[in-house]
Amino acid sequence: MTAGDATRVLDDLISTLEQVNPRGGGGDAIDAVLASEPRTTQAVSVRQAPEMEAFRRELADGLIRVDTVNQVLRLLNEWIMASGLLR
Repeated sequence: MTAGDATRVLDDLISTLEQVNPRGGGGDAIDAVLASEPRTTQAVSVRQAPEMEAFRRELADGLIRVDTVNQVLRLLNEWIMASGLLR
């Protein structure tokens, strides 16, 4: 196979791909992501999360029993340690 043969095979392959994806030459998934609006994330500390504030407030107001909270927190701690998340 010569370089010309390889180029023809490549061109045939590209033609086939363009039939599957008629945008031919319109870019790939990376181009689509780069052309889209920038993504934003909002990382919030668990300590500062509104849910944690509500939890603290309800605990302080006596709406949640301290022994129940203690059991849940111990269970979560055991799960985190057993899962290896904190190595």
